[in-house]
Amino acid sequence: MSKERKSKLTLITTLLMFAATALLIARNEELIFQDRGVVAVSRDRQDPETLVFSWRSKVEAPMARQFEEAYREWKGEGRRIIIDLHSPGGAIAEGEQVIRLIDRMKRTHEVDTRVRSRRACYSMCVPIYLQGEERYAAANARFMFHEPSAYDFYTGEKVDQPKFERDLVSRRYFDRYFVNSPMDPVWRDRLEADWKGKDLYFTGQELADQNSNIVTVLE
Repeated sequence: MSKERKSKLTLITTLLMFAATALLIARNEELIFQDRGVVAVSRDRQDPETLVFSWRSKVEAPMARQFEEAYREWKGEGRRIIIDLHSPGGAIAEGEQVIRLIDRMKRTHEVDTRVRSRRACYSMCVPIYLQGEERYAAANARFMFHEPSAYDFYTGEKVDQPKFERDLVSRRYFDRYFVNSPMDPVWRDRLEADWKGKDLYFTGQELADQNSNIVTVLE
C-alpha cells in the first residue's frame, strides 16, 4: 500500500472515530435529560421546612401540569421551595405557564432555584431559573443562551423564518424574559450583542465571575 493511500485511510478512520464519539456524546446528553416528565418532590435533608421540586426533562408538556399538581399537594407544607432544574430547554409557551405557577408559589413560599453539579439549564430553562429569589448553581453547572427558534407543529422540524420575523420574535423573547429580570443590565447588553445566531455556553462559575447576577449563590 502506498504511503499516500495509507495516509488517506488513517484520516478517514480518524474522522469516523470522531463522528462516532460525537454521536455517542449527543446520545448520552439526550438520555440524561429523560425522566418521563415527572416532578419529584422531597424534603431538604438539612431543612425539613424546605421542599425540593426536581425537574429533569425538557420544558414541554406535562411540565406545567406536573408542577401544578405537586404544588397543590404540597402547598400547605413547609415555608420554602427549591426548584431543582436539569433541562435542555423546550417550548416557550410551556415555560411561560411554569413561570406563572412560580408567581403563585411565591404567595405562600419563598421560592429559590438551583442547578447542581454537572447539570444543565439551557434555552427556555434559563427564564425559569431566573424566577428564583436566590439562584443557586454549582461551579461546573452549565447554562446556555440562544435566540428562540420556530418549529413545525406537526413535523417538529425547525422552520426557516424570514429575518424580520425572526428578529421580532427574538426581541420579544429578550424583553419578556431578560430585560424584565434580575440579570445585570451591563451583562445583559453584552449578551444581546453576542447571541445573534449563536449558542452561548457558560458555567455557573463564569456567570458568577462575570457579575451577571444570574447565579446569586455559587455552591
